Amino acid sequence: MKLLGSLALVLALFQLGVSAAAAPEEPPTCGALCIEELAIKSSCGLNTTCICTNAELNEKITLCVAANCTVRESLLTQSYSKHTCNAPSRDRTTLVWVIGIVFLILGLIGFGLRVMARVFVVKQTWGADDWVMLLAVAMMIPLNALSVQISRVGLGKDIWNVQPDDITDFLYLFYWDELLYLGALPITKISILLFYLKVFPGKHIRMACWIFIGLNVAYFITFELISIFQCRPIDGAWKAWDKEYKAKCNNINLQGWFAAILNIILDVGTMVIPLKELYGLSMSLKKKIQLMLMFSVGIFVTIVSAVRLQSLASYATTSNVTQDYVEIGYWSTIEVPVGIICACMPAIRALFGIVFPKVFASTNRSKNSYANISKESKQPTGDRKGGATPQITIETEISTRYSRHHDDSSVIELTQLGRDQQQQAHEETAWTDRRPAVPREPV
Repeated sequence: MKLLGSLALVLALFQLGVSAAAAPEEPPTCGALCIEELAIKSSCGLNTTCICTNAELNEKITLCVAANCTVRESLLTQSYSKHTCNAPSRDRTTLVWVIGIVFLILGLIGFGLRVMARVFVVKQTWGADDWVMLLAVAMMIPLNALSVQISRVGLGKDIWNVQPDDITDFLYLFYWDELLYLGALPITKISILLFYLKVFPGKHIRMACWIFIGLNVAYFITFELISIFQCRPIDGAWKAWDKEYKAKCNNINLQGWFAAILNIILDVGTMVIPLKELYGLSMSLKKKIQLMLMFSVGIFVTIVSAVRLQSLASYATTSNVTQDYVEIGYWSTIEVPVGIICACMPAIRALFGIVFPKVFASTNRSKNSYANISKESKQPTGDRKGGATPQITIETEISTRYSRHHDDSSVIELTQLGRDQQQQAHEETAWTDRRPAVPREPV
């Protein structure tokens, strides 16, 4: 293992009887012998300052310790060296758990508002998308909550300041965090896609949704299995770091890159699916843009995923895992809750339309102020087997007090008319441009 800075150089002082600042513990014999042999041969001799600052000597001692000491002995040597030379120590443990808990709370608030929308908004119904989202939340809770314990066993500290047994505990917790993270991402997207199926009846968009649901299921199964069996035996994932426990592991860095890149592709695809359908709705361009922006809030998740990519450079390749995994850890605990919040946005907006009507809904409501925008399908209803199928409509609630900007204060409600309403909707509408669309959920 590469020893940074003045790796074990000051151990020479210990072995040679030169007084030095108190270190946390004595260095292992193998490290002390490397220092003693190489320091005497160098121009530094017994000069403490020279031993601590001579880069060439440090490099030689690093190689000697790596060749003659175990990984655990190398860490003890490095720890002694750092303390003896008064090297600065980094501690970001607080950052790790604070970010985890803050975003856990935000994610729970987002889901809580979604549940409230299902209860208090009349046309909001609990469906398969909500059950799947509940599963994603069930994964988010331990993922983010573990940030507290994982910081206690070393995440955020330099590895030479972490006890060897704590490194094993850290890697064990990180293993489970990884499984929860890789599971929560596709499950969140599946929930979004199920919402699309509940909202949009178009043949092509539904086909696209089912294809992407299949891709996310495949992602879930593939990367969960790959991650579970990343080492053989399985416990090698957290025990083999010291090279004393024999295990054979995959290229975990490459695995991490593949998972991250494919996740971003699925994010973008899920976000793009409804845009064409939304653009085809019979409403003002401004309203179309508002709807498309609301359905595109997932771009924030994609941005977080892209930022997290930078931290993968050191994933499974660094020797200072407890310090270099900090970014991977906290970006993961940000990405999952942000994804859940974005998936809950349509329901949250519908709820806010009730709670804050002046901001999110029309100023004056009337039960009779609905304009049914009927949208015919391409085939006449009489030609269909088994009679008429449900007519898809969009109900736009308009303020009874019309003004120049009445479109700005309207609430778009996507609903599905029953068969008994089809003929009435067909006769009442005077619209000539009728394209299929519709959603049963207020958005």
